[in-house]
Amino acid sequence: MKHLIAMVFKFIITAILLEIILGILTALGFGRILTISLVTTILAYLIVDLLILPASNNTVSTLSDAVISFVIIYLFNFAAGYGGIHIAAALISAVVLAGFEWFFHKYMAKTVLPDWKHEH
Repeated sequence: MKHLIAMVFKFIITAILLEIILGILTALGFGRILTISLVTTILAYLIVDLLILPASNNTVSTLSDAVISFVIIYLFNFAAGYGGIHIAAALISAVVLAGFEWFFHKYMAKTVLPDWKHEH
């Protein structure tokens, strides 16, 4: 249940931040930004929050989140044919998301990962 709560929280914040940033910097509609937010949340949670964070530290995890977010956001131009997401918009989005992730990783380490480490 802790993972579900963490993922939902991460998705909500990611969606809000991307709606603000991509809403200003691109012509993408709400549905497309929501899709980008969902994919970013799921992949970053699985790769960074569950694999990289327990094996490293907050700095490495935050940088990993920034890279993954940038790649996902920018690749939506090509993979989904969204177009209109310039490199600058993807980079700004990734940096802002990384700022949130710094604090999210602290939450994960205190409330989610201690149980996870003991189970596995």
